[in-house]
Amino acid sequence: MAEPREPAAVVREFVTPYDAFVHELTAVHARGRSAFQEFLIGENPAFGRILSLDGVVQSTEADEFIYHEGIVQPAMLAVGDPRRVLVLGGGEGATAREVLRWPSVTHVDMVDIDAEVVAACRAHLPLHHQGSFDDPRLVLRHTDAVAFLHDRAGDDERYDVVISDMTDPVDDGPATFCFTREYFGAVSDVLTDDGVLAVQAGPLSPVEVALHAKVVRTLRSAFPYVAPYSIDAPCYSRPLGFVLASRRGLLDRLTAERTTGPLARLPGRTDWLTAAALEGRLDPPPYLVRAIEERDDVYTDSTPPATGHSAGWEA
Repeated sequence: MAEPREPAAVVREFVTPYDAFVHELTAVHARGRSAFQEFLIGENPAFGRILSLDGVVQSTEADEFIYHEGIVQPAMLAVGDPRRVLVLGGGEGATAREVLRWPSVTHVDMVDIDAEVVAACRAHLPLHHQGSFDDPRLVLRHTDAVAFLHDRAGDDERYDVVISDMTDPVDDGPATFCFTREYFGAVSDVLTDDGVLAVQAGPLSPVEVALHAKVVRTLRSAFPYVAPYSIDAPCYSRPLGFVLASRRGLLDRLTAERTTGPLARLPGRTDWLTAAALEGRLDPPPYLVRAIEERDDVYTDSTPPATGHSAGWEA
């Protein structure tokens, strides 16, 4: 019989108001409450170091590559030779790491409101960021993403790729207004004509699909071309949805025939993404198509997401 153990901490993530996943931590490396959210970086024997914000697992050492390759590389491949990139959120530094793998990239603005969380990630998640914070092409800014976008709307210098790597919109969290029509319209204003936006858009399991479907509908109100897809990272225990959006067609830019060469030339290796797998994931399952088509409402600044403190749940 196994000896009873007393965990150093427990992350109990509610995926609906009635269901939760639990991670026991054997050590805590950083813990606190910033001006914006509660944060915890701890050790789990299966997943390695885990980052949790407001009780929601953001990423783990064991499988973060699935998330970060998944949110970054499709948008980069769609552009082909991205030079200027904007990362909104992305506190671990791993999103920036994936962006900076591209030799064509000359400038990256990373905008994360929470300096305390970014500092904790920089100190305690080195396998995530792998030194990306020290790359001279990266400019780190601690400010509100919505305000940053509005301040940049009239700039001549625009971005080829914008990655909206925001936390899920838990009630009263810092990302509540980063899923609205106004927010996506502000992103459109700072993109080049061929530019691509990639959005972390919440879980899309059949029991949680409502929020993701509404995010897709909201993006369609701001962009003519929208393409949802998903990843399967074990730490989330269900599929997680991303969405690409652009003013120019997307699927024709992301066929396996067109992306095989650029992906092979990318410095380093990809551990999750292949050209054929990406093309397949851009063909969404029927239940998701139905969930999207059955909605005609969108998130706005006056009606932002409400999740009832469950990450992907629409209250």
